[in-house]
Amino acid sequence: MSHFENPKSCMKEDGLHLGPASTISRNSEQGLLGDLEDLVEALRIVLDNVYSGIIVVDKDSKILYMNRFYSDLLKTDREEALGKHIKEFFPESRLPGILRSGEMELGQRCSLRAGIALLVNRIPIKRQGETIGVILQTIFKDYTEISELMARLNMLEKEVKYYKRGLDSMLSATFTLGDIVGSNRKILEARSVAEKYARTDAAVLITGATGTGKELFAHAVHTSSQRKKGPFVCVNCAAIPKELLESELFGYETGAFTGARQKGKPGKIELAHKGTLFLDEIGDLPMSAQSKILRVLETRKIEKLGGVRTQDVNFRLVAATNRDLRAMIGRNEFREDLYYRLNTMTIEVPSLAERADDIPALVDHFLRIAGRPAVKISEAAMDAILNYSWPGNVRELKNAIDRAMSLAEGNSIEIDHLPYEIRDYHNKCRRGRGTSVKPLAEELACHEKELITETLRLTRGNMVRAAKLLGISRSTLYEKCKAHGF
Repeated sequence: MSHFENPKSCMKEDGLHLGPASTISRNSEQGLLGDLEDLVEALRIVLDNVYSGIIVVDKDSKILYMNRFYSDLLKTDREEALGKHIKEFFPESRLPGILRSGEMELGQRCSLRAGIALLVNRIPIKRQGETIGVILQTIFKDYTEISELMARLNMLEKEVKYYKRGLDSMLSATFTLGDIVGSNRKILEARSVAEKYARTDAAVLITGATGTGKELFAHAVHTSSQRKKGPFVCVNCAAIPKELLESELFGYETGAFTGARQKGKPGKIELAHKGTLFLDEIGDLPMSAQSKILRVLETRKIEKLGGVRTQDVNFRLVAATNRDLRAMIGRNEFREDLYYRLNTMTIEVPSLAERADDIPALVDHFLRIAGRPAVKISEAAMDAILNYSWPGNVRELKNAIDRAMSLAEGNSIEIDHLPYEIRDYHNKCRRGRGTSVKPLAEELACHEKELITETLRLTRGNMVRAAKLLGISRSTLYEKCKAHGF
């Protein structure tokens, strides 16, 4: 029985070690060389059929075996190669050095001839601590193969990182309490309340007119809470069609409805597990979805559309609205039990008109985040900005500054760079201040705009309630708002 038929060998960190064979004596005439030749002969069939170049040399660096792969690569007759020194084929071969050191080399580049390089392993063969030969093995036929493979792997890695960043950005909050700009008493109170609520895990309701920064506060509550390392999932209830809202919130199983994805889809609530679910414009949530949200808050379980089992969820709910939920309860448009579940902790975000003294700081902030801190606001432009009523609140101010920056040719924003409605309002007020008597129509128009702005602020943008308070029809109110530019 040959040594290969009764193996006593193993691979260690420093090479291939041959154990003592029962039928081969170390003191036999063949000696160590005979042992190695027996091993090579036994492995010949296997080695000739692998997609890898194999060369075995003895302790004198002479070739004992070359498989078919390597002979084709070297374009030589492997029988003629037997007994020749390895340097006849590889002039700069490192195998003699491996024989002396007895240490293997893995994944090393080896030049074959002009234009061709290999990636090889050099593995010493040892018997009882003595190196009796070396195996030279190619990993890739041509070094360009691994270069191309690494290039493809790098590209795939970049793609994975790109999509991961996109997913992380979709499921993460980007603002903190430090991003809430202003020193007005009301905004400082709102920020202080948000900081205190963030320490708890109860539901939070954020109220305020459109454009005041309710979503900014929602982000800040999450990033200041114990759940800040978890996902932050934002759902705009007003932007999703009502017939799709429940599937977006709760997800669905395979085949739940026509057009459903084959593998189903996780819902926003499921994605918010161990994080925060932010329901923006919760006043637009249908009654059927409201009852399901309430049940989830009570049981902490969800059931996907088309599903037959429940799933545990752990999330914190933060909701925001610019509507009067109490009035909606009276019209049977919002569930009273859900309202009181949300109304435990409320943050009221003031309108920009209530914190007009923060306008200069906000303008500087918008210039800084746009990368234009050197841009200055002229005195006339700042006067127009400060005197404007800002029905669109902070969002309208930001849009106005962004527009002005795009129109300004230098580092100065002039009044002509501001939107028309701001310039028009400023001109009317300036003409009024310049004369003791001004046309009645202008006076009425100026006061009418101020009255409508204040009424919309009080009703938090509710056009129906504002029209009732003003004693005009809703269509008339819409016409007047359009005429005044908001």
